[in-house]
Amino acid sequence: MSEISRLRWLCRRGMKELDMAMLSYLDNFYAQASTAHQASFKSLLDMQEPELYGLITNKSVAEDESTKEVIQLIRENVKPIP
Repeated sequence: MSEISRLRWLCRRGMKELDMAMLSYLDNFYAQASTAHQASFKSLLDMQEPELYGLITNKSVAEDESTKEVIQLIRENVKPIP
């Protein structure tokens, strides 16, 4: 299984809004992202849904700058999550 296929599988979160947000980043930004942003995206995929949802909906804040930048790209490039 290729890395992109594995990441695509990990983007399936069980919450449609998170699926769409994570897949959008993977499809549109991941391949061109810096190594730091790719690592941040992978760490987001390791999070539990409530924690990830909190970051995406701006109810919580990521601790490191690279993750903040990835979250910002996700927020700017997907339909709003209620």
